[in-house]
Amino acid sequence: MKFSGSIVALVTPFHQGKVDLASLQGLVDWHCQQGTQGVVVCGSTGEANLLTFAEREQIIFHALEAAANRLPIIVGCGSASTQEAVLMAKQAEELNAQAILVVSPYYVKPSQTGLYQHFHAVHEAVDLPIILYNNPGRSAVDQSIDLICQLAELPRIVALKDSSSDLSRPVFLKNRLGDRLALLAGDDPITGAYLAQGGQGSISVVANVAPALCQQMIEAWQNYDIPTFQALNQKLMILNYALMGETNPCPIKYAVSAIGKIRHELRLPLLPITAENRAKIDQVLSELTLS
Repeated sequence: MKFSGSIVALVTPFHQGKVDLASLQGLVDWHCQQGTQGVVVCGSTGEANLLTFAEREQIIFHALEAAANRLPIIVGCGSASTQEAVLMAKQAEELNAQAILVVSPYYVKPSQTGLYQHFHAVHEAVDLPIILYNNPGRSAVDQSIDLICQLAELPRIVALKDSSSDLSRPVFLKNRLGDRLALLAGDDPITGAYLAQGGQGSISVVANVAPALCQQMIEAWQNYDIPTFQALNQKLMILNYALMGETNPCPIKYAVSAIGKIRHELRLPLLPITAENRAKIDQVLSELTLS
């Protein structure tokens, strides 16, 4: 399975403390209509660490039902524990998800060899395509170029979501791997630059509210339509920075609620954003054409 284009890191809607499955299915259906190329559920933007295993099962099942094979459902299977990550991966496979996204174990700060063994264990446990997720800001460890190239030798590791601030990485990876691994930007403000350095797409937070614009920007780059690409990148960058006032996913959940798709509800220890940041997001959203 090849991954490219705009893939959304989907928020998890809640209502009175429970997962709002009707709103979840509405979001997935909307993304199918808007041209999104894939949906990640149970990722960090989806408050994955605050979900039970039973809730994960509900989310995966209902997302797959809503997608109806129109786009791939990718399941976040991130944990500090390799054993738990394996269990998450097996759950996703049993529910017939199309792929999994596996982040580096957070907090425990494993060595590069420990990282390899973690991803290898997940790889050997399931037959699903695996997207590596490098997010040193959240996990406190960085996947080196050498490690990624070593992991790319495993047949079911097919893509990398990279949230590193080092934008030379896609060039070095392309030089060593060619098209063996799909390279996906993992942080919205760097998406344009990441594409220019050899990336094929993004796993996006801002696509939760601007899915069509995100996909159109990537398509413009792929079609060598540089003026359109630059115009869309500039437009989305304003929204990107409006969403950076507080910790993800708090701002994006407010934004999705502001366009009427979900209720503005998070789980502790996350809290709704301040009135000042809500006003900033409202202002930017009012200037965009969103559907």
